Amino acid sequence: MELLPAQVGNTAMIFIGLLLAVLIGLSIGLLGGGGAILAVPIFTYVLGFGAKEAIASSLMVVGATSLFGMVGHWREGNVQLRVALLFGVFAMAGAYLGAQLATFFSSAAQLALFAAVMLV
Repeated sequence: MELLPAQVGNTAMIFIGLLLAVLIGLSIGLLGGGGAILAVPIFTYVLGFGAKEAIASSLMVVGATSLFGMVGHWREGNVQLRVALLFGVFAMAGAYLGAQLATFFSSAAQLALFAAVMLV
């Protein structure tokens, strides 16, 4: 099983990518967000993923990282479960619709939209 795309053969780039992954975790754990803004460029420009693969992979990374980051806040009583679940259901519906819409956009168009959202 290959962890990274075949075009990533350089061990140094993999190491840099993994160090940058720690920054994603720090961002999510500290600020509660920002993971995708960091993950998509890292997957694309450091690790050599295609745009669609980078976007899809960032969803998994951000979701898993957010789950682990939430544990400490849960223990401290900072999570308002009812609000989070309601918000989460609507966010998941939006994510599903966004994934369906992504099939109509080229990789370049998706990266351009991503860049526009980052700027905003």
